[in-house]
Amino acid sequence: MNRRNAISICGIITFIATIILSKMCIDDWSGLTKWAFGTILGSEIVFFSGLLFAEYISQKTEQIITRVALYVLLSAYMLINVAVSVVFITSYKDENTSFVNTEVIIHALLFIAIIVFLTAGRSIYKSNRKTMANLANAEAMIGRLNKLAALDKCLAYRSALNKISDELRFSDISSPVLEDMEINKAISVIELEIVNDTETSEKVIKDALINLKSLVAQRNITISMAKKGNI
Repeated sequence: MNRRNAISICGIITFIATIILSKMCIDDWSGLTKWAFGTILGSEIVFFSGLLFAEYISQKTEQIITRVALYVLLSAYMLINVAVSVVFITSYKDENTSFVNTEVIIHALLFIAIIVFLTAGRSIYKSNRKTMANLANAEAMIGRLNKLAALDKCLAYRSALNKISDELRFSDISSPVLEDMEINKAISVIELEIVNDTETSEKVIKDALINLKSLVAQRNITISMAKKGNI
């Protein structure tokens, strides 16, 4: 049984149990008792529907923040709303205006809090996805350099390739910079020349290696300046 089915079944059982208990415990349905009881049932619907919504939306936001925030908010909402309804049923059956005002405040606070946490979760999710994409691109460049270094044709350039790969690996590869595009182009030049192996390939490769070393150094400077600017 998956989580969504379990939530749905628990919701149905709770809803039915509430109706049965109300028939047994409430004798006087005068005043706002019916409205307050309806609010209790509505709270249960909102609670379990909210849990199902949390399962759905967590796939498009930061899951930990979304699930924890919605579970806590919905649980607090249900407990408070049920408690308020019971208090009005038992002690303030004629306070219609106070009951309505209280319910409006409770629901307004709930929906505002949900919007705030969903917005934060979505923002963090996008940021993490962007960071993962940047890491994947940088790791791909490092992988290409390592693959070139392992080729017998690149024996003369192995040391330089490994050094550039290490410099790139130990730099901040989570942030994208303009130099990344140029680094990819320089690696492509080397890969192409290794395949073509023309008379000018050695010079072109050496020039590309010098360019790569310069680009990696410039990349580190660019990232360092960007971090200082953020601070």
